[in-house]
Amino acid sequence: MRAISEDVGPERTLLICCKAFNARTDAFENLTVKKIPQAVLARCEWSRDDYSLRIAEAPPVPDDTPGPLASEPAAPRRGRKRASGGAEPSLFAALDAKGAGK
Repeated sequence: MRAISEDVGPERTLLICCKAFNARTDAFENLTVKKIPQAVLARCEWSRDDYSLRIAEAPPVPDDTPGPLASEPAAPRRGRKRASGGAEPSLFAALDAKGAGK
């Protein structure tokens, strides 16, 4: 513990999780030692090199996306209607006319 504490240094801290320990944990201000609960240890796999996951084949993706069903009413639109096809001048029309955008 002393060697680890010296390696960590006074400006950093280190959390150590282990199965068991035999040390005064309050003797090292930069180390925090916690025991891993047996319930967690029982679920760990020891001495295993390969943690590959078996991946099943994904289902095929349909080419066309289904639209809403004909029996379902269309969802109401929220907000204001958009102005149709250029009825209002552009927000930047005044700046473009003065040449400020250049």
